[in-house]
Amino acid sequence: MAVKIEKGGWFLIFLVGLALVGYSLHRYGVVDFGKMFGSAKSGGGETVDTSKPLEMPASSASETNEVRMRVNIWVGCVGGLVANGGLDTAPGSIYADKGLKVSFKIIDDWTEGAAALATNNVDVMLTTADVWAKDYAQFQDKGVNARAFFMVDWSRGADGVIGRQGINNIEDLAGKTVAFAPYTPSHFLLWNGLKSSGLGTEQRNEIFAKAVHTKDGIEPATLFAQQKVDAAVAWDPDMSDAVTKRAGAKKIYDTRIANRLIADILVVSDRFAARNPHTVAKLAEGWLEGVEFIRANPTRAYNLIGTIKDFNIPSDLAKTMLEGVKLSNYADNVAFFGTGPDSDYANIFTMAQQMYREERLIKRIYEPAQSLDTRYLGVIKDKFASATAEPAPTYSQPAPGAKPIGTQHRSIFFEPNSANMSLDSRAIVDEVASFMRAYENTIIDIEGNTDATGSREYNMKLSAERAGAVKDYLIQKGFPAERMRTVGRGPDNPLDSNATPEGREKNRRTDIKWFANPAK
Repeated sequence: MAVKIEKGGWFLIFLVGLALVGYSLHRYGVVDFGKMFGSAKSGGGETVDTSKPLEMPASSASETNEVRMRVNIWVGCVGGLVANGGLDTAPGSIYADKGLKVSFKIIDDWTEGAAALATNNVDVMLTTADVWAKDYAQFQDKGVNARAFFMVDWSRGADGVIGRQGINNIEDLAGKTVAFAPYTPSHFLLWNGLKSSGLGTEQRNEIFAKAVHTKDGIEPATLFAQQKVDAAVAWDPDMSDAVTKRAGAKKIYDTRIANRLIADILVVSDRFAARNPHTVAKLAEGWLEGVEFIRANPTRAYNLIGTIKDFNIPSDLAKTMLEGVKLSNYADNVAFFGTGPDSDYANIFTMAQQMYREERLIKRIYEPAQSLDTRYLGVIKDKFASATAEPAPTYSQPAPGAKPIGTQHRSIFFEPNSANMSLDSRAIVDEVASFMRAYENTIIDIEGNTDATGSREYNMKLSAERAGAVKDYLIQKGFPAERMRTVGRGPDNPLDSNATPEGREKNRRTDIKWFANPAK
């Protein structure tokens, strides 16, 4: 029996077909309707062009004075909390005097924090530069626009890797069970340390495959203290407490050694920044004034944290935790973001994107400059000192017989019978430089090694010259000579047999050993 379709039915069929075609075009990336029509829930919308001077109209009457900021329970955000007088703006506070109403929203889960910014449920997000490297790439895939604009603090001992008795360096983690919180600064600290060790790809992958994943940096310390794991990546004070509870345990390395690796930053959505440039500038300015207040009145800052019920951090604990953090002033911000690819921000962002690319969490690598907007710092530059207040580190030699934290085996190629590095090998030494920048508080041994071809006397001389060439290149990159020691091992320290071409190739290498800097 034939079915008769009325005119309204044909129209309905047409709409359904049109919807299916539209869905297919959007699903497979032919058309992005989100970008075409925008979304009230999207953190995308406006796109800020950071290549142009920041337009700051004389009047800010059209701007909102309300800012919603994601934070996690972390003492590093104390500069903003002091400026605000708590989670919500208190009368008479720094932010209140600037006409701002700031609401700190505690979202401890890192993924949920990024989602809140992407869906316009917060305007600004506290995160770390390494986690931001992942979020930025994922935001770009979704058409969400946001930029880092402010540095909050450096972790200086607050994060670390701890191991049971018998685990003395990074290489000892091979085959062990490690607890850490994935896709957080703890993950990055572990990945980066393993990448800077002598462990091969399979060994590193095995460590991550066996690892115990947790939701935060506190639980790994608990598991370690209970002897349920061999090692952990944790935060202080839980980290130090766990070490004292387990006989023979020790801290392998932390962010006093990797002192330019973990940095908290603020990220603002383009949607909010485009409409409220004065507000963003005032937010940064007030935060810096909060840091200045803390340095002048530290006890009052500790007491303020202790009064924040949802933080559950007593004032005495806040004091202990802040000892592992360096709150950033204006000069620290300028130095951190820099003006090019050699900045600390670029170094961290690039390394972190490499990690997340390996984890298949991001599809492509972005230039660090695309992900930040330093123009707000330029707007307030006349209100703060720009000269750095942090002295350059001093270096002293490790004690005789000291064991390295890690040893990198690098294939740095030279011209035959020469100490002249090949052009492609300079890129390898640049990777060493990237590590040295992040692990600033370390002493580096550069050991040249050869195969057994030729006389031992000749190989000893050649290997020493090649180690010296690597050091000279790093000095040209700006690293102090007193931080590096060189030695030629010749053929005396083979990794493999000299009887095969493959073995000889492994033996022609440069070992980069790194030690904790004994100088304070």
